[in-house]
Amino acid sequence: MIKNIIFDLDGTLADSIQDIHNCVNTALNHFHLPNITMKDTHKFVGNGARILIQNAVNMHYNNKKIEDEVYDFYIKYYEEHCADSTKLYSGVNETLELLYNEHINMFVISNKPNKMALKTLEKLNILKYFKAVIGDGVYPYRKPDVNIWYSLKKDYNLIEDDTVMVGDGIPDYEFANNTCIKCLIVLYGITDKNILLELKNNYYLNSFNEVADYIIGNKILIKKEN
Repeated sequence: MIKNIIFDLDGTLADSIQDIHNCVNTALNHFHLPNITMKDTHKFVGNGARILIQNAVNMHYNNKKIEDEVYDFYIKYYEEHCADSTKLYSGVNETLELLYNEHINMFVISNKPNKMALKTLEKLNILKYFKAVIGDGVYPYRKPDVNIWYSLKKDYNLIEDDTVMVGDGIPDYEFANNTCIKCLIVLYGITDKNILLELKNNYYLNSFNEVADYIIGNKILIKKEN
């Protein structure tokens, strides 16, 4: 029986790609650097803000000083604009409320800077559903590092067999594998669907509502790729 769910944030709970894209290009423009495309943004997100900016800058320049300056600007700007147009995916609010009322323990583990993760969840009015939010900076490591799981497991007495990970990215998939918990991969998020299907994960979700179908309804409505 599943008692605990760990959710990714960007691309799983919230459609945040436009705000990320706008803030990256604002930071690049501030230093008169070329913009990146939305396709580039999709490709670069998932491993934290530092890697995102590193990839964006290194498309044209390989300069650590410039990279650091763009990163510092991006963090300050993104803190103010991280949820300008970010919205929940269809079914998220209703499903979280249902799971919460069923006393499922819910957590967020995100590679988004922690301050922005909390601000985004609060603005979307879903922060109340989670027992803990672990964004980048809470620990000296990020997904897919297994040490995050060890800390969470100790603090909340979690068991692998009682826990699932729900995410839309390769770091989520690798994190679940590293921790030996089931992974439910959503196909509607930021990461390209074909890349996710190549992972040959056991469980794929076509909509967020299917989380409740799997956890509560005990219905296998999850697309499985052989």
